[in-house]
Amino acid sequence: MDELRKAMRGMPRDVSMRGGIALMVYDFGAGDDGWSKREIFRAYVDPAGSVRFERVVK
Repeated sequence: MDELRKAMRGMPRDVSMRGGIALMVYDFGAGDDGWSKREIFRAYVDPAGSVRFERVVK
């Protein structure tokens, strides 16, 4: 989270951006190799310049 926060703060203010943190999990029978990716956090920059994280609920 810290690395994503630093990268997003380093971007120009007038650029629209969003980020995310994903978790790789092994599911038996899911796809060719069994690995799937699930997004667990989304990040965005609020008007004050702070990076906010929200948990993705599935």
